[in-house]
Amino acid sequence: MKYKYGLADEEFIRGNVPMTKSEIRAMVMVRAAIEPAMRVLDIGAGTGSLTIEAALQAYDGQVYAVERNPEGVALIRRNAEKFGLDNITVVEGRAPEALADLPQMDVIMIGGSGGELPQILAECERLLRPGGRIVATAVTVETAHRLAAECRERGYMYEGFQMQVNRLQKAGPHHLLQPLSPIYIVTAMPKGEEQ
Repeated sequence: MKYKYGLADEEFIRGNVPMTKSEIRAMVMVRAAIEPAMRVLDIGAGTGSLTIEAALQAYDGQVYAVERNPEGVALIRRNAEKFGLDNITVVEGRAPEALADLPQMDVIMIGGSGGELPQILAECERLLRPGGRIVATAVTVETAHRLAAECRERGYMYEGFQMQVNRLQKAGPHHLLQPLSPIYIVTAMPKGEEQ
């Protein structure tokens, strides 16, 4: 079973919860390198758009979506149902506390940390299997800086980049480039393991 990364944004049921856009999701999936039988964790899952993309990749595995916002939790469940996915477990709660009883993971995606990034990374170290990876996104410069600093201080092998997407938008007989907010994507492997 193979599908293309980056489902159209319009495919998802949306509310007032922020959603990772298609182009960013596609790149996160590339960096996550999810295989069919993997166990994946999506922290700060929002509407579940990354959760859905991960579940489509880990079709013989399991994806855990942690979200504290009740509207987000409902949207994740509705989107999982819409896509016919039964390999998603929704965990309602705030990270890092909501991570306490989860099993070990192959890939951990961090989309939101609620100001608890150091504590969340500590839990990620406990949950991540040897050779596993963390893929984190940040929309603010401050979070990106904190993420890089935490990776460095913890001795992770890590790399990151900023991604800027400009979508073509028709304007009469012409076209404009409509910018989306830039985003930072960091891939990290704890304990200095080789990628």
